[in-house]
This record gives sequence, structure tokens and C-alpha cells, in this order.
Amino acid sequence: MSLVGVTVQQFGFIGAPRVPQVIATAITAKAQAIQQAERARNALATTQAEAAKKIAEAEGDAKSMVRRAPGEADANRIRQASLAPQLLDLRRIANSRALIDKWNGQLPTVESGQGSGMMLQLPKPQQATCLRCISSRLLHRAQPAYA
Repeated sequence: MSLVGVTVQQFGFIGAPRVPQVIATAITAKAQAIQQAERARNALATTQAEAAKKIAEAEGDAKSMVRRAPGEADANRIRQASLAPQLLDLRRIANSRALIDKWNGQLPTVESGQGSGMMLQLPKPQQATCLRCISSRLLHRAQPAYA
């Protein structure tokens, strides 16, 4: 027997080589898993950095308050030494005057009990129609003009 052979002179692909769908899916899944793990690591690093920043801010605020406390204590001692009963009365009168100036003349429509947490809806007051009613805070009906 004699050998019969074929000689290959050129070998090539027509189009791009394709891998089976199962392998392509596995490669895609692995790439997605790697990306998701990287995102999780980045999120963890961001969270840790933000926590460290908040801790540093809190520590800075605490140190600042400790440094300010002696000065505030001295200022409070000076203020307390300068308080006199007459000054307190003057402040009390000024506060009362400010409340009176701020009042719009309308009585409250809701009243709460003392510490009971209960609120009562008060009836609406009748409209005062004359200066005498407004000044004396009496609510009565004005007499008709034609009577």
C-alpha cells in the first residue's frame, strides 16, 4: 500500500471564531462578578472614609468645646455677678411689653390641659362690633342703627 495524502497550503477562518454559548455566558458572568465585587469594595471604602470623617469632626468639635468651656464659665460668672434684682425686673417688664406689642388681639382657639396632653377646641368667639366691646373685651351684639 502506498500512502495517498493531501497537502494543505493555506488554512484560515471565514469570519471571527466563536466560542460555544455556555462558555460566553460563563465569561460574562465572571466579568460581572468581578465588577460587582469591585463596586462593593469601593462602596465599603467610601463608607469607611465618611465614617472616619464624621469621627474626626466629632473629635474636633469635642476638643473645641473643651477649650471654650473655661472662657464661657468665666463669662457666666461675670454675668451672674452683674445681675441685680432691678435688672431682672427691667428685663421681665421689657419681655412683657414685647409680648403685648406682638399680640394681635385674638384669643386662643385651642387650649391644652396642664401636663395631661389633652387639647380642647374652644368655641369661636362672637365678632365684636363696637369700640366699647373691643376695649372692655365684652362680646355683645351691637344695636341696629335704625332702632
